[in-house]
Amino acid sequence: MRPLFLTYRFFVGMGIVIFVMAVSFFAAWLFYIALMLLVGLIAFGTFEYWKLSQIAPGIKARRKVVEQLSLGDEQTIYYTLVNTANETVDVDVLDELPYQFQERSILQSLRMEPASKSAFELKIRPLSRGEYHFGELKLMLSYPLLGVVHYQVSRAAPEMVMVYPSVLQMKKYALQISSRTATMYGIRRVRTIGENDEFEHIRQYQQGDNIKSINWKATSRRGELLVNQYQDSRSQMVYCVIDKGRSMEMPFDGLSLLDYSINTALVLSNITLNRYDKAGLITFSKDIDTYLPADSHTQQLERILSLLYNQKTNFEEPNFEKLYYHFRHFVSRRSIVFLFTNFESIHDLYRNVKYLKALAHRHLLIVICFENAELSDLQHREVNSVSDIYDQTIATSFIYEKKKILIELQHHGIQVVYTKPRDLSIQVINKYLELKAKRMK
Repeated sequence: MRPLFLTYRFFVGMGIVIFVMAVSFFAAWLFYIALMLLVGLIAFGTFEYWKLSQIAPGIKARRKVVEQLSLGDEQTIYYTLVNTANETVDVDVLDELPYQFQERSILQSLRMEPASKSAFELKIRPLSRGEYHFGELKLMLSYPLLGVVHYQVSRAAPEMVMVYPSVLQMKKYALQISSRTATMYGIRRVRTIGENDEFEHIRQYQQGDNIKSINWKATSRRGELLVNQYQDSRSQMVYCVIDKGRSMEMPFDGLSLLDYSINTALVLSNITLNRYDKAGLITFSKDIDTYLPADSHTQQLERILSLLYNQKTNFEEPNFEKLYYHFRHFVSRRSIVFLFTNFESIHDLYRNVKYLKALAHRHLLIVICFENAELSDLQHREVNSVSDIYDQTIATSFIYEKKKILIELQHHGIQVVYTKPRDLSIQVINKYLELKAKRMK
């Protein structure tokens, strides 16, 4: 009897039986009618239970979910149901989704005719990294005749999928950069300043080539005009440095600033490697938690992905002094450093600006700061009461302090990217392309 579940129709029928029995105190003949109703209800339930037990083996179901989910991206779970039995049956589909989704309702209710097939989709958006455990796929079968009982069957065995930093965004932006329609997505085309500066190979002269690039020695040996072919400088070291302090746990649209930074670091690392530069990774808070030296090895992106997967905020103050000394001892070559952090107070910046200045002296430092989009919306909201004025005044003071932080950084010669969390990847990509176009090192 474990698969047996009573439906609301059964309890409605029992309610009618109880009502008739109660009324039978005033009309005794109604008691026999109540008994007949009760027997009929039990008989119908028993018949439906037996019928459904015969139909159940013919109901097949399958759940299809990708092996790796991407953090913060909308993805799809596909469900397919097949009725190979010779009876019509009503099916309620319940999936034991991971607890992170907080979803326990019926996914789909449908009527399946004999030898029919049905399919539907469920959109999901993971908001945290880690293991997502899917349980069994439950089918609640009911017979269309009366539908007073459900017969439960389990399909699709439990499975576990991993939620990684957004691989979908990584592939999307890599494709958009190489596409002619990149500007439609917000990626700026920056005109290259000067000529390419790294020798690639010697080739035959073609009409329109710069005569300054003619290789006269090779020309004299071969007896034909040969020119030097140059390319953009390669093998630059690009580090993504992620602050894991308490301020990076601030949430926007369901994701924390740390999650946005991790997704963007993966996107930038992929683009860096595709452009033949070397990508590296550092995460820190009170101590240096992760250090992956910059490299262009074919396995470097997988290493970065595996390191970013388990990064969490430890709610401590970031130690920029240790970050500076780590760069000083372990990164001797001048590198491009993208520092993802979130200064909320000018006093926090004053305590650490000397280390940022020292780091900017040895490397090309770009500090990424986040704009609080909710404060910006609050600042421009219509005022209807005195409390609204107080709220806007406080929001304006926070925004003003953030602007002071940006001015202070720029005053010390440190480049800044100030962006909303949802625009982070686009802004950082644009900055990287700008640095490459201007040949800044």
